[in-house]
Amino acid sequence: MLLYRRHLRTCRHRKKGQNFAGCQCPIWIDGFLKGKRYRKSLETCDWEKAERKKAGLEATGEDKACKKLADAIGDWDSSLVTQKLRDTTLVKYRRLMKQLSGWCDEEGYLTLSQITSEVLEAFRASRKHVSANTSLKELQCLRSFFAFCLSREWCRSNPAKVVRPPKFKPNEVVPYTREQIAAMLSACDQIGQQPYERLRAKALILIMRHTGLRISDALMLRRDRVRESTITLFTRKTGGHILLPIPQELELALDALPLPEPLTKENGYYFWNGQATPKRLLESAERTLRSVFRTSGVKAARAHYFRHTLATELLAHGASEQDVADVLGISPAIVRKHYGKWSQARQNRVFELMRKYQRETIACPFCNGEGQSKGEVCKECSGLGRMALTEKKRE
Repeated sequence: MLLYRRHLRTCRHRKKGQNFAGCQCPIWIDGFLKGKRYRKSLETCDWEKAERKKAGLEATGEDKACKKLADAIGDWDSSLVTQKLRDTTLVKYRRLMKQLSGWCDEEGYLTLSQITSEVLEAFRASRKHVSANTSLKELQCLRSFFAFCLSREWCRSNPAKVVRPPKFKPNEVVPYTREQIAAMLSACDQIGQQPYERLRAKALILIMRHTGLRISDALMLRRDRVRESTITLFTRKTGGHILLPIPQELELALDALPLPEPLTKENGYYFWNGQATPKRLLESAERTLRSVFRTSGVKAARAHYFRHTLATELLAHGASEQDVADVLGISPAIVRKHYGKWSQARQNRVFELMRKYQRETIACPFCNGEGQSKGEVCKECSGLGRMALTEKKRE
């Protein structure tokens, strides 16, 4: 296949012929691809990009097993649909794959065999306005995509696995204090124009406060899931089973909650009216909570921080990581990584454990346990420093 410049009518080098490459006219390709004449513009003026596109076209023409990047992305998208992922997750995956496909097409990378770790690093470097956290999530998505291609033998290795993840410090999550939660509940009575908004906000905060449910699970809570002062459900994100007792305060708030607007008869849900999409329902609830947080004066408040608050309080009361994982419907590894936050109550518990250990195992620091009681300074050594005790022994 032959590359050449197809000079524009306004090009002053037009008389020099197609072999002249010193201008910025579009580059075309001419030859045979899969036994048929292929004569088409490569939609670029850069000779290096044109060479890469030519190599990709020749690879797909000679090797039938060579997979085009666009075809692989389409097959992966079809597999994601069969997995019944959430719409928000599909949107993120599709957005990233569209950006990758467009960038690779512009740079001349047409096949999977042309995508190397260096190419992926160049693609990630072109996305300058992406935060470190988003960059990490996108890298995980790319690794999942190339793992899918590798499992079908469309590529020899996973190039995204070699790319090093970005280094960043996650945002410090400070659990809510009881005073802040009380301020939020008080603010629920001051927002909105109708009683329904205020009752919904209060019930939503109490659910997240006492059960640690994600806001998406709380909003889709069915009425038959709350029976005899207990709540039971399977989380939408991980499928974890939740079975917890609920306090009377939360039970009364749910009983006082009116039907979701504009319903006139019960549809089986506390917050969902059966008409709005989960995305619309979430956006509406987040607007309400932002109003509550602003009125309460709690800075940098988020709905997800209620999970951190519950986990931190349980750990401070002596719960194990497995216990917290069972409450939140996640794994102990996730608890250890994300929810084991510092708090004054937990620090006090650590101090108590250390003091108990020191009383039981450490002898008198001066006479090595030869005094009256183990773990305490004996009466003979009490009030004397090491130097004073040494002088006494010398005498």
